Amino acid sequence: MTTLTIRIEEDLKSKAFDQAEKLGIPLTLVIKNALVEFVRTQRITIGEPENVAVTKDIQSKMDKIGNLLANKRKM
Repeated sequence: MTTLTIRIEEDLKSKAFDQAEKLGIPLTLVIKNALVEFVRTQRITIGEPENVAVTKDIQSKMDKIGNLLANKRKM
C-alpha cells in the first residue's frame, strides 16, 4: 500500500465525502475505484454528460432489440 496526496478544493472534498458517507463507503474507495477504472479502460471523461433524447424511432429500435433478447433467453 501507498499513500496518494492530491490537492482539491475543500468544497469538492466535502461534497464527495458526504456522498460517499450516504452510500456507507469510505471516500478512499471512491478514489481507488476511479483509478482502477482509469487503468482498466485508459479513459477519462471530463465535463458534463451529454443528454440523449430518445425519439420514437430510437425507442422502437430499442424495443425490438429488447424483444429479441427476451425471446433468445426463453429458448
